[in-house]
Amino acid sequence: MKKASQEQLERLFQFTNQHFVDYYDVQLELVDHLANAIEEQWQENPEKDFETALQEEFKKFGVFGFLEVVEARQIAMQKRYYQLMWKEAKEFLKLPKVFMTAACFMIIFTMITTIPNGIFILAAFLLPLIVVFFSTLISKRKKEKAILKNNNRKPYLLESLILQAGQVGSYIGFPIQVFIFIPDHLMSNFWVGIIYGALLTGFGLVFHITLFLLPRKRDEILREAYPELKWQQV
Repeated sequence: MKKASQEQLERLFQFTNQHFVDYYDVQLELVDHLANAIEEQWQENPEKDFETALQEEFKKFGVFGFLEVVEARQIAMQKRYYQLMWKEAKEFLKLPKVFMTAACFMIIFTMITTIPNGIFILAAFLLPLIVVFFSTLISKRKKEKAILKNNNRKPYLLESLILQAGQVGSYIGFPIQVFIFIPDHLMSNFWVGIIYGALLTGFGLVFHITLFLLPRKRDEILREAYPELKWQQV
């Protein structure tokens, strides 16, 4: 049976790159699929030109090309990322970390329900934290992109989610928005303190996990998700 050569496999990588596949693991999946499909065509017609066979296979993906494959992979990896977040979050509900979680909640609750204008103090405290979050995220992404460039490879999809903090940054303004819509007469309400305390504690955990814990475990996570990396430098 006629097999795709190394040069032809490199052409398939180039082809997926030209069609906006930006993640190495998705490229691997597509290159494997295309190579097998082309080899099946050669079983029926060994004389068929490689480029002709490639274009025939690509047409089978429809007008959107590889977009649907990429989106399906993104959904699957985003789900895996959330599972990693939840795994880390559960550690903060167990001893001894649960004491730290409870302390954060009580501080926020006390400020809202007891300290005059405490909720305004919290809001003022949140704004610089948001700035710190984005500046730290940008710094980490630049550093990681430099590493990828030096290693001369594209990022894995899960790796990209880790670099982008799982796109959690798009929700960072939510606590501020909740604060804006709280009526003045409820500012020091007991239940507002409970809800807002839990909300801010939860957001604090999410940002700590996405910005520090998961990036710190990047190599371990990638080697578990992609077995081919087990003996390689990530």
